[in-house]
Amino acid sequence: MNTTRLRFRLLKKSESSSLRMMLRERKGLTENVSDKENLDVFKTLYILIFSQTASTETIFWLTDLLSRSQSNGGAELLIRVSNVESEGVIVEIGANHIRLLEAAETLEITKEDKNGNIREFIFSSLDLFLKPGSNIGNLLSTAEKQRIILEEIMGIRSLEKKTLVGYPDILLYPGQSIIQVCRNNGIITNLYPLHELAELEVLKKKWTFTSLPIGDIRNYFGESVAFYFSFIYCYTWYLLPPAIIGAIQTVISFDISRSYIFFAIFKMIWVTLFLEYWKRKSNELAYSWGTLRLVNIPKLHPTFRGLHMDIDPVTKQHVPVYPAYKRHFKVYCISLPLVILCLIFAIVVMLIYFQIEEWVIDQFDDESFESWIITQLPGIIYAILVYLMNLIYAYVANILTEWENHRTQESFDNHRIIKLLLFEFVNNFIAMGYIAFYQQDLNMLKWQIAVMMIVNQLFNQFLQAVLPFLIHKYQQKWSSLRVSEVSPRIKCILEQRDMWCYEGTYDDYLEVFTQFGYVFLFSSVLPLAALLAIFDNILEVWMDGFKLCYSYQRPQSRPVKGIGVWQVAFEVLSLLAVMSNCALICMSPIIRSYAPDMSLSSWLLVAVAVEHVIIAIKMILAYSISDVPKWVSVAIQKMQYESLKVLKMERKEKTQIMLHSVKMQSLLKLD
Repeated sequence: MNTTRLRFRLLKKSESSSLRMMLRERKGLTENVSDKENLDVFKTLYILIFSQTASTETIFWLTDLLSRSQSNGGAELLIRVSNVESEGVIVEIGANHIRLLEAAETLEITKEDKNGNIREFIFSSLDLFLKPGSNIGNLLSTAEKQRIILEEIMGIRSLEKKTLVGYPDILLYPGQSIIQVCRNNGIITNLYPLHELAELEVLKKKWTFTSLPIGDIRNYFGESVAFYFSFIYCYTWYLLPPAIIGAIQTVISFDISRSYIFFAIFKMIWVTLFLEYWKRKSNELAYSWGTLRLVNIPKLHPTFRGLHMDIDPVTKQHVPVYPAYKRHFKVYCISLPLVILCLIFAIVVMLIYFQIEEWVIDQFDDESFESWIITQLPGIIYAILVYLMNLIYAYVANILTEWENHRTQESFDNHRIIKLLLFEFVNNFIAMGYIAFYQQDLNMLKWQIAVMMIVNQLFNQFLQAVLPFLIHKYQQKWSSLRVSEVSPRIKCILEQRDMWCYEGTYDDYLEVFTQFGYVFLFSSVLPLAALLAIFDNILEVWMDGFKLCYSYQRPQSRPVKGIGVWQVAFEVLSLLAVMSNCALICMSPIIRSYAPDMSLSSWLLVAVAVEHVIIAIKMILAYSISDVPKWVSVAIQKMQYESLKVLKMERKEKTQIMLHSVKMQSLLKLD
């Protein structure tokens, strides 16, 4: 597969004087379309809004770059500029069908051809992808079109260190995204894809408590969001057997017994089957969506700042360069110590909580209902505090990762996720380990897990779905008074501007990761955890759909071939679950009663031996189950064979043409 081409457009000092459109005074509403011939096919895909204080010279310059032809260093997009009083300059961005299809080939977007094969889209072979009754406007989904527009917008970069037009104090580093610089400095206040209201209404009707239209989600929101919902859907179905067994176990007995041992071992094996099944399902979806063979050529992160430009050995194009030793110094000498300090702070808060809880229990040791309520308050407050610390740390982790100046989007994502996972694990699970293995209070552990699961779910749904919806409704009433005189089109744009911005699936995966730990790390303590998780997930899927369809701006479409580093995170957590559950089993009174003379160290050796046996079983299962379904492997091999066959035919035709040409030249010489 060819590599994705990275584009850099040289920005000259004289560009600001070469303008193809002019804005009138900021009074009322003005409109202009960069290509009048394409007005009939212009469809707004992306919205860019300048601040009210933005330099007019900068606005002229950037809008010209967006609409200018590619041969002149522009993005060759269709734009409509509207100047709304008290709101700023609004730029609606689109592209004609030919421009989108050409960019689709450049970005190596894969589509299904007429024969049902998934292959890279080739503009010169357009007829191969056009099905009967279809037209070129329907070849790409709106999510794919918006992805193309964003790539073109963010692809406007400077080749050298210079200042931003209209802002001599703002530096442009080599390879830095001009649009991102403007966003960071408040020149551009908003950049978001526009909701397609007709498609959104159809999706709303299909998305219910009992129905999850994965295909429609992928077409509308992109592969990244679709993979998240596919994962949580599969995860919820795989929780059914542990939930049923856990419910039966809870009815039979409320104490740790032999059945709990069986239940814990069953869940440790079952989680392996789930993760292996998900790998197969993930590859199946990736093939169907055309991302399985996606080659992630380093895609520059929008905030990356290079010190100079150099030639990339792979793409042979100009790329920004930043010394690796400087980034490593930031990561290992600054960010890592700060992360460790945050982890230590979380542990200190945990220890203080336990001291307060012990004091409360000592002070209110009677059996009255009021005393019971008071003794439970520290646990509830700690659960809320854990949630708040997670929010604050996520903000700090994002700032640190931005400051580290990672070159690629993948590197940025991985470093950010690792920071989040470390703190999430310590902040949520170290307290459980302290209760289980230091205090050895399994009843308290059971209560703490239940409280954390319920409190986290309630807070997450309120802050991520309910609160944004209420705020959006209030803002709609307020904005309707401010912009009552604008056209319905502009009013719709401003309403979507006021929606909350969906930052990606990080927070959603973190919620599932935390719940996954509660369910499997301490399986032998709370058998009902799987049942609670099912109810949580059903509500989570519906509420996530609600917030995406009603309260949030449309997410940026991102092509992915799986859940990425989260797959590794869940597998590591499943291994830790084996260790923790084996330790809990060997600590249980029913097991230790079989050999009361054995020391604790001897029981720990037994736990380690059992743990190794279970891990060996997990490894055998993982090795035995293929990650790629057979039909997917056959389809890929078939496509490779057909591609090789076409290549051979093309070579044969070229050889025949060459031989014919040589023969004709020989005949001409003889004449």
